[in-house]
Amino acid sequence: MKAINATWKYGRFFIASISWITGSLLFIAGATWLPYFLGGLGLLALVLDLTLGTDENIYYYDNPTIFYPLQYASQISGVVTAILFAWLLGTPNDFLGISAGLQAVTGYDMLAAHSNAPLSMYVCMLMLTTLSAAIGSIGIGHELTHRVNNPTAVFMGRLGEAFGMHTRFSIRHPYGHHNWVCTPKDPATARRGENFYPFVLRSIIGQNIQVWELEKYRLEKMGLSVWSYENKALRGWGMEALVALMFFAAAGPLGVLAFLGVGLGVNIALEFANYVEHYGLIRVDEEPQQVRHAWNDNHKLSYWATVAISRHAHHHANADIEFWDLRPFPNDAPAMPFGYALTIIIAAIPPVWHWVMNKKLINWDENFASESERNIAAKYNLESGQDTLVAEGRKYFDKLAA
Repeated sequence: MKAINATWKYGRFFIASISWITGSLLFIAGATWLPYFLGGLGLLALVLDLTLGTDENIYYYDNPTIFYPLQYASQISGVVTAILFAWLLGTPNDFLGISAGLQAVTGYDMLAAHSNAPLSMYVCMLMLTTLSAAIGSIGIGHELTHRVNNPTAVFMGRLGEAFGMHTRFSIRHPYGHHNWVCTPKDPATARRGENFYPFVLRSIIGQNIQVWELEKYRLEKMGLSVWSYENKALRGWGMEALVALMFFAAAGPLGVLAFLGVGLGVNIALEFANYVEHYGLIRVDEEPQQVRHAWNDNHKLSYWATVAISRHAHHHANADIEFWDLRPFPNDAPAMPFGYALTIIIAAIPPVWHWVMNKKLINWDENFASESERNIAAKYNLESGQDTLVAEGRKYFDKLAA
């Protein structure tokens, strides 16, 4: 029993990895019921996020260094899933001789099992690859690229990000977002009243511009050209190009198009996370970040499936804290309305999102914001286009004028 408890304690953060590994094994076996597996998995995730409740415990680990090989193994398994997707797109060419090798070892003819693969199999592998790339970049990749003094961790994080087409994350996130979050300078902080869909474009364009500016500034300080090999942005985009080339080698233009589809899905998922994690929050520029500057979530499934990103308040208050040591702050940080799954679904429906979040923003202004932040928030309330927030902004300034 002690071994089972320990396995769960360390392994629960990798349930998403286990999901796509299971799906990939089912694909290799040619299981035609893979769509039912994925559909059931999605439904189960939503139900558990709603019903499991919250976890506000603080955990201590006897052997935390084991988390690094577990993260590396998860990244590699995600790469394997992507290669299998590329292989499927290129059948009957047997990309990398995968089927031939498997048949030589086991006698199983993988090519024959997929000779008449239905469209649903292609859709499932697209979904599995997007899931693995999302966790490998937004979840585990995010954590690893924060470990700036560990070159292996940073490389493995960027590897996951390359398969999700946003290696910019490893630069813009720790050196830009974490410095500018909740201020107008951060394009990844959603404004009050801003709908998700225009936010996506503003955020992605703004982040790519800032990545280039950050690298240009860093290299100029080193006396190097922005076109130097030391430019991490260029190297990251080069990694993404190599992944695209792999898909092209496997399946030609269709492979590249599929990789772009994976990248689009992952980038949208990242922007959903950005949107719900800081929507409408205010911080006075150059003042230190506190736990009040991120929407926090202590739902159990979110905690496990996002590799503890859900404890976002502590992460922004101290980005040097490794994910397993993040604390819940149930009283000192503002809370998301639901777990990540349902919160993101609501964010995709602007009228519902604003109806829910307007109340939470008013509560944040009254119970979490400093006086300076409250003053800025009142100005943004007036500009939000949300009747409830506009009324609160007027009330604030009428009180000041009285």
